[in-house]
Amino acid sequence: MKKTLFTLGGVAVLTAMAVLASTTASAAANRGGRVVSSRQVLGLEPQQVKEFLEPLGVYVPQARHGVDAYQVVYRTVDVRGRSTTASSLVALPRTGDRRLRPAVWLHGTQSYRLDAPSVSECCDRAAAVLFASLGYAATAPDYVGLGAGPGTHPYFHAETAVSASVDALRATRHFAVRYGRTVGGPVAVAGFSQGANNSFLLARALQRGADRNFSLGALAPISGAYHLFDVEWPAAIGGDVDPKAATYYLAYLTVAWNRIYHLYGAESEVFQEPYAGNVADLFDGEHTIEESMAGLPAKPSELLRPEYAELLLQPTGRLAGAARANDDACLGWRPAVPVRTYAAHGDPEAVYANSERCQRELRGVGADVTLTDVGDVDHITSLVLSVPQVATWFATLR
Repeated sequence: MKKTLFTLGGVAVLTAMAVLASTTASAAANRGGRVVSSRQVLGLEPQQVKEFLEPLGVYVPQARHGVDAYQVVYRTVDVRGRSTTASSLVALPRTGDRRLRPAVWLHGTQSYRLDAPSVSECCDRAAAVLFASLGYAATAPDYVGLGAGPGTHPYFHAETAVSASVDALRATRHFAVRYGRTVGGPVAVAGFSQGANNSFLLARALQRGADRNFSLGALAPISGAYHLFDVEWPAAIGGDVDPKAATYYLAYLTVAWNRIYHLYGAESEVFQEPYAGNVADLFDGEHTIEESMAGLPAKPSELLRPEYAELLLQPTGRLAGAARANDDACLGWRPAVPVRTYAAHGDPEAVYANSERCQRELRGVGADVTLTDVGDVDHITSLVLSVPQVATWFATLR
């Protein structure tokens, strides 16, 4: 691989990003989260909610309402600002309330489209059911390219993470009208892993007025990789992240960003043999995470060419431009609402230093932010231990 592929055209790619942002903004007024289709996927009485959530370890006593959940397909835009569709899980409480406060759950890394909340019974669906059982109108977007949406998922692409999530909120509002209910006002936002990053991005957009029907009410991210190029990738390449997981994440981001930013012409420029030429196919949305990981080596050094690994630590050109556009979840804003972050110091995937640095940065601008360490546990266990704490807090906000 020659670095010139990454260093040449840096100005051009930044210009293209600006044009894309303008195109996407102009399309926003026309998409509006219009509902294309819907179908019910779950209906639970209060006791059934408890039976659904308790085995997953995320039930809280405040979850006292029955829940009806739906897959809602809605209009949004893709990475080029073109009209497309995406899907979301929408969960409504069985209450007599005509006006419902919104909550959003943003899921973690998924590369298999059928693992998304609106199509899979496990496990992100549980968070939406939990929030709805508290009395919220809960929205759990599948994101672009997952669930019932076409194409491939633009992994860690900030602009579509926000647009798909804001449009999912709009779709929830439009959908709820069919049942004589109004959804709007302050949004309680939470998410895990990739979704923790996305929750910061969505919160920032809501605070800046992304939609007049919604405002930012509270923010609770869990175990995010908030600093990919300064914290997470050095830890991944240096061996502080579980090697197999690190290989999966680095491969996923590389092929996803190449589809958007054209980082390389052939996979042999970034990946080693015998994997070069086969990696993008593993992230086509049709392979399970187990299948994707089975097609990758045991550690990053066996997948990445040394020159590309070095570039991930010190990005230049197009890669640097993409990093600036997408790796700023905790930067450049001051949340005006309480932020309650959760993470595990033993997490072998999203290293704890991500959350510590994010907390320092937000406190540095005067934000009300706390960090709760849920222990010497793995990535998924950090989710299970954190969600009940988030739900307990959200229950006090209604």
